[in-house]
Amino acid sequence: MKRVACTLVGVAIALAVSGGTGAKADAMIAVNGPITGPYAVFGDQMKRGAEFEVAEINAKGGLLGQQIKVLVGDDACDPKQAVSVANKDVGEGVKAVIGHYCSGSSIPA
Repeated sequence: MKRVACTLVGVAIALAVSGGTGAKADAMIAVNGPITGPYAVFGDQMKRGAEFEVAEINAKGGLLGQQIKVLVGDDACDPKQAVSVANKDVGEGVKAVIGHYCSGSSIPA
């Protein structure tokens, strides 16, 4: 849980320096990991930890006036699937990514 909190602090810093003007839209972060497959238990822990921390941040007013939304991507620890998930994150305008769990997925993504 401590690791997730530290990661979310990094997300906060990234969102803070991203700036921007106009209306405050929701900030989206991605949690990418093995939601299915042999390592799914770890992906579920990543997802639940991030959702818990984001709920606490949002309950306190969000981050710089923005609510944070979590987009969950299932890479199943498969490199090809990880690339697909990463491309989806880019298309969705994700500000930061937590993951991938497996190094074989992290490197190509």
